[in-house]
Amino acid sequence: MTDSRLIVLDAGPIIHLDELGCLDLLEDFASLKIPLVVWHEVQKHREQIQISNLRTCEIIPQHSKVNFKLATFAKSLSLDAGEIEALALLEGSQGALFLCDDAAARLAGESLGIEVRGTIGILVRAIRRGRRTQAEVKSLLEEIPNKSTLHISRRLLDKIIKDLE
Repeated sequence: MTDSRLIVLDAGPIIHLDELGCLDLLEDFASLKIPLVVWHEVQKHREQIQISNLRTCEIIPQHSKVNFKLATFAKSLSLDAGEIEALALLEGSQGALFLCDDAAARLAGESLGIEVRGTIGILVRAIRRGRRTQAEVKSLLEEIPNKSTLHISRRLLDKIIKDLE
């Protein structure tokens, strides 16, 4: 069964999943929206990724006006244009999900009542969804410091790995 709610991607999970060789995990979501400005960021860091290879992803042109609450978060948390655009797309959608690794953008999303998950959440979800074994996910998590630009403390990463066992 695929997830059919509104799901918007920030650049981080796309980049980090690609670095780990598991972009295919995004196919487990029925439909993913990527703001155009986010796609430009992905292309800047991972130019080999083609949207045609992300079968469940759709690039969304510039969305909309940003309301006062989001504008306030954007300014106070120094959110980038992609994060602002993604949050603007999500705002007001019941049960929406924001896939993002940036701590400030995650905080803004949660403050706006949006569920937020990141690369690690996608990896762990892959076990529940039968896309990867527990051993495979553990191996991917262990590879993060060497293969990925995902910033996570060693202590937190060790805790996540331990919790898998």
